Amino acid sequence: MELIEAACAGCGTCGAECPFNAITMRHFTDDQIMAQVEAATEVDPSKKVVAFCCNWCSYAGADFAGVSRMQYPPNVRIIRTMCSGRVAPKFIEKAFARGAAAVLVSGCHIGDCHYINANHQTQKRVERLWKKMDKIGLDKNRLQLVWVSAAEGEKFAAKVKDMKAIVDSVSLEEIEKSKKMTEKG
Repeated sequence: MELIEAACAGCGTCGAECPFNAITMRHFTDDQIMAQVEAATEVDPSKKVVAFCCNWCSYAGADFAGVSRMQYPPNVRIIRTMCSGRVAPKFIEKAFARGAAAVLVSGCHIGDCHYINANHQTQKRVERLWKKMDKIGLDKNRLQLVWVSAAEGEKFAAKVKDMKAIVDSVSLEEIEKSKKMTEKG
């Protein structure tokens, strides 16, 4: 197989979709993202929300919430990706395996993706993970998906506030169960 670099849009969806881990992204590599997940879950992971935010919309929305001094719980740890399409299931599973109470995946609104339709793949992946969580007996509400534009700081802050209730309700037994999520395949 030959890669045509000029055809690359840069979203990272191909890297997230590749079942063989044969695609290495130039920026936002798997190793870089995994290291960020590890850092985000290093201290008190059972009290944390790990949030994967696309660079163009949701990360900018989170930034807008911050600079506008909108109040939301400080337990969210944001990991910036080029696109929500870059968020591979293994990143989400790693956060749960490390003991994160909840995971948020956030990207551009459907129809407004900077990479045309990469967020459609994000939605499919998250839906597959919800099914997997359901199958192994995990509370699928611990994984949330939200579309946030750069101007929607209030929406981002509101979602993080909603997730605090989820974090507060997660039992240590549920956390331990989710640590084994990747083992069940």
